[in-house]
Amino acid sequence: MGNLLLARHLKPAGGKYLGPIVILQRLQQTPRWSIYTGIGFLSLIFGLVAQSNWETILRFFHQQPFGITGPVFHQGVGFYVFSLPFLNFLQSWFLGVLIVSLLVVVGIYFLSYKLQRLRTIPQSVIFHVAGIGIAILGLIAWKYWLDIWELVFSNRGAMFGATYADIHAQLPAQWTLLALVILCIGILIAAALRRKPRWLIYGMGVWIVASIIIGVIFPGLVQRFR
Repeated sequence: MGNLLLARHLKPAGGKYLGPIVILQRLQQTPRWSIYTGIGFLSLIFGLVAQSNWETILRFFHQQPFGITGPVFHQGVGFYVFSLPFLNFLQSWFLGVLIVSLLVVVGIYFLSYKLQRLRTIPQSVIFHVAGIGIAILGLIAWKYWLDIWELVFSNRGAMFGATYADIHAQLPAQWTLLALVILCIGILIAAALRRKPRWLIYGMGVWIVASIIIGVIFPGLVQRFR
């Protein structure tokens, strides 16, 4: 709701609509109550998703120590049983919320600027979209960090748990991908300040290629040759 109100505040008001796109024009002029109803419906869906994870949340807030430390990352077993599922739930839930928010905000700006054929986008609008993008990339970086702890549940090898390929290939790959996402955040900030969207495209392209090569192909090769 906050992102929606901010987008409606920053979008160009009034103006002359150009072109015969009547349907899109009417969408841009949708009554405020109908938009709020849609946001309320989406909020209800996300609330039901959170409600379905009530047991994970309850276990997190009432966790007790096992008194046993894992041999791989030297973390208490209670962290893997109680905390890690809760953190994964938070990451995925907030990521879904922000992706939906980004789609709504970009849709509002697209209808406003394209219908009026406006070529100059204010810095405030760029910062708004970039801010949501930075938050999304931050959550993706957090997921890479959580996946490091998830290696103790790996079923990649012949035995359950973190095997040779997980420790010597997948673990460095996770740290590398996390660093690349943080680099993409820096590129996004620079692109927003300098109005250079191509920088972000190049950075995202490198990250996607690295995710495939470093995160998937390389650990698989190490596992096979090992």
